[in-house]
Amino acid sequence: MLKRLRRKKLILMAGDFLLIITAFYLSYAIRYGEFVNVIYHGSGGLALSLLTFLFLFYIAEVYSFEGKLYRFRYLVKLIIAIVIANTLIAFVLYFFDPFRGSRIVFILNYFIIFSLLFLWRYFFELFFKYSKVQSRVFIVGAGKAGKEVYEDLCKFEYFKVMGFLDDDEKKKGLIIGSAKVVGDTSMLASLAENDSVDTVVVAITHSSSPILLTRIMNIKFNGVDTYDMPTFYGHIAGKVPILHINDSWLGYADFYGIRKNVYNTKVKMVIDKVLSVFGIIVFLPLAVVVAIAIKATSRGPVFFSQERVSINAKTFKIVKFRTMECGQEKERNLAGSKVDPRITDVGRILRFFRIDEIPQLWNVLKGDMSIIGPRSLIKEEVEEFTSKVPYFFLRHSIRPGITGWAQVNYKHGVCVEDSIEKLQYDLFYIKNLSLALDFHIFLKTVKAVLFGRGAR
Repeated sequence: MLKRLRRKKLILMAGDFLLIITAFYLSYAIRYGEFVNVIYHGSGGLALSLLTFLFLFYIAEVYSFEGKLYRFRYLVKLIIAIVIANTLIAFVLYFFDPFRGSRIVFILNYFIIFSLLFLWRYFFELFFKYSKVQSRVFIVGAGKAGKEVYEDLCKFEYFKVMGFLDDDEKKKGLIIGSAKVVGDTSMLASLAENDSVDTVVVAITHSSSPILLTRIMNIKFNGVDTYDMPTFYGHIAGKVPILHINDSWLGYADFYGIRKNVYNTKVKMVIDKVLSVFGIIVFLPLAVVVAIAIKATSRGPVFFSQERVSINAKTFKIVKFRTMECGQEKERNLAGSKVDPRITDVGRILRFFRIDEIPQLWNVLKGDMSIIGPRSLIKEEVEEFTSKVPYFFLRHSIRPGITGWAQVNYKHGVCVEDSIEKLQYDLFYIKNLSLALDFHIFLKTVKAVLFGRGAR
């Protein structure tokens, strides 16, 4: 089912690709009364246009299937992405491309692209609605883990929870949300034979019985997608459910982030060095302006330095632009609150646009941090959470980052519940660390900076 979802996204993207090209042809044809070979005359501009559209569509999350593709909120995001992309393309092509189109062409392009993409999404949704798009899911285990899986599955329209299966007789008939415990795991074979199930998620924290494992294996080889909870949770939520795993699972799970492969030991380090040097040079003029603003509006130094914990529990001094009144950072009870009186007016702006993080590029250049990784924490937080949160120490197996998977997916918070949620994202990142995931996080960070969305 998860492979089908990836195929669905690729089909939608491929359709967009072809329709954007078609829109350019139609715009020129309507304007000039004949078909102009856009690919031949302006291949560079067309390539730029396609990349711009697809990039902005990604940023605007128009390839997310959480909800119908023609609902009002989705259409607003689509329109905004089209307007921004078309405006950028018009500006660039007007000044740099020899094959310039008139303003009428670009105005036509706004309406034609939106019309084509809207119709494409409407029929795309209809096709998948009447084809077998929803995956019929049965959850094995009606305990706390099963309820969590159910709640997450309800967020996605392409999953339909048919019911729970539990070998505990006392739970038979129990209703959880809109689903109920319909029987025990002996029903798995008949469900598979009658083609009544597409996906089975085993949401049992403790060790599964040999009988259950045999039943799962039989339906798996009968064409049913089967997942344990941690694997499935990773696919749909991008997290490792730390409250529902054990030492055995961790011992055998593959964590790419701790492998001594070329990407982890060489490529990622080179990327960090290059980007940190580039960033320091590019942001130097902005840093000067920020420094003047900080000094002009509040007493104290421009920079804020604090001891943080890095890889293998080593400590280092992090450097950021000061956003609080001098000496107020010790008041930890206010940390994470929506209205923090310690933050200066300039500091609020710096935090909103993540500008206060820029000096950390120096930490990256020194090797204390990475561009992407778990958020660095102070020693007191690490000691508290290590004693209260299972497997918390594992997040220090890689270097902390300026941005990261937890930062772009979850709000800033300093309580134990927040640390559990963020650790689940951090472990997912460590488990799946790759160039592709780092690039994905980078794009989500850009979106957070541009639109003020995401965590700090």
